[in-house]
Amino acid sequence: MHKKAVLKKCVQVGGTTLMSRFLGIIRELLMVRYLGAGIISDAFITAYKVPNTLRKIFAEGALSAAFVPSFIAALKKDPKEAESLLSFAFILFEGALLVLCAISMLIAPHLLWVIVPGFGEEKIAITVTFFRILMPFIFFISSSAILAGALQSVGRFFVPAFGPILLNIVFIIGLCICLFFSLPVSYVCFFILLGGLLQFLQHLYAYFRAGFRFGPVNKNTWHSFSHVLAKFCMTGVSMSVMELGLFIDTSFASLLSDGSVSLIYYANRFVGIPMGVFGVAFSTILLPYFSRIGTYAPKRLNFFLYESAKLVFWVTVPCMLALIFFANAIFVTLFVPRFTMQQAHDAGTLLIVFALGLFFFSLNKVLLNLFYALHAPGLPTIVSVLVTVLNIVLNYLLMQPFAGVGLVAATTISGIMQTILLFYFLKKKFNFHGYPRHFGIFMLRYVAQLTVVSGIFYVAYRCTGAFLTLALPQSLALFFLEKIGFWLWVGPLCVMAGLLLYLYRKQCGIRLYFLD
Repeated sequence: MHKKAVLKKCVQVGGTTLMSRFLGIIRELLMVRYLGAGIISDAFITAYKVPNTLRKIFAEGALSAAFVPSFIAALKKDPKEAESLLSFAFILFEGALLVLCAISMLIAPHLLWVIVPGFGEEKIAITVTFFRILMPFIFFISSSAILAGALQSVGRFFVPAFGPILLNIVFIIGLCICLFFSLPVSYVCFFILLGGLLQFLQHLYAYFRAGFRFGPVNKNTWHSFSHVLAKFCMTGVSMSVMELGLFIDTSFASLLSDGSVSLIYYANRFVGIPMGVFGVAFSTILLPYFSRIGTYAPKRLNFFLYESAKLVFWVTVPCMLALIFFANAIFVTLFVPRFTMQQAHDAGTLLIVFALGLFFFSLNKVLLNLFYALHAPGLPTIVSVLVTVLNIVLNYLLMQPFAGVGLVAATTISGIMQTILLFYFLKKKFNFHGYPRHFGIFMLRYVAQLTVVSGIFYVAYRCTGAFLTLALPQSLALFFLEKIGFWLWVGPLCVMAGLLLYLYRKQCGIRLYFLD
């Protein structure tokens, strides 16, 4: 796959992910209007978080990382062998998940007491109802993930990227119907299940359209699957360290006041927009790319890591600055009056702390895929265990003095430490040096360009705000300055700032392999 193909696929996947994230914003707005930020929202978000966390591990993480390289290797030898491998993986993984779902639903009250020890009896009872409906959701999503692995192996990324869009559409329809008819929250849970089923059927159709079938299982299949299973067990923790961190945050946040779980969830959703649009999309495209390069020219991976890190930095730092600058405005303009002003400001503070780790969260996705391309999944697993322990310790130390901000800070610090440790092991084990001097020069040049563009943006932002205040009637000015109309003019300003960074990058001495 040529670098232009990588960029093209990344734009394709990122574009569909961007559409999914915008639909996600609409979904969150409807959720806030439907649930608010209190006992019911905490219960629903906690119940949804368990299968959704498993979804991120399976659909966006360990399963793909373990399955795609093995499927590519089997496909080169014999397409029939690859089909048999997928069939066997499907039977074993999904069979295990069905058992897991059944056990989890059976012991739901006891399981939730462990997950959210701070919930009272009433809150636990509500959460159990939602949890038992939502748990089978992971079966449909993980089934889609296995089929998506086969599609990605042959360069078909659109259907896997479109899946979340379909899910969000069904979710939004469900929320609208429940709002209009004042239906209970359990109906929304059933709509989420429907979205998962439709996503699975979509992937199944695309799998057959790609010319694949389900093949018979033989001795060679078990040999190939044993490698997948070993990689999956090792990558399960390493690919999901951020999700595990957020899950741990939920457990600690349950000990805080009502609504704390919801505020952390909504703050994370907004930092997840740039990370999903670029970080996850870019790493997804790079996995098969790295796997192929690792088979015939592994030494070139050092250069590709350097260029990947540059591109991740180039994209995520402006997003981080924008999230920090507009953190309070996001929740004040979109979520008030369903949020109190205090809740909006608290959520904005949480978003700022999350945003500080955006570059590291996104880069970790690329670093992990590099380890898997080098067939060394054990090292990132060790790193992730250490980072998870660090997250728990920091949660314990920071929760009392800083409440929810301390929990989010623990996740961000853990993400940064994961990046440092992954780079250390790459250098120690594989002699990756990462071109630190060149990367430092790139950072200095980019910071200089960012300073100029940020200054232009700030002046334009202040002048436009002053003009709207003076030129418009008070009610209309209020709409454009403190309501959703705020984004009708701020959005184009952000796009213009991004275009300036892109168009004048070469004049600032910034070279990006995947763009130039």
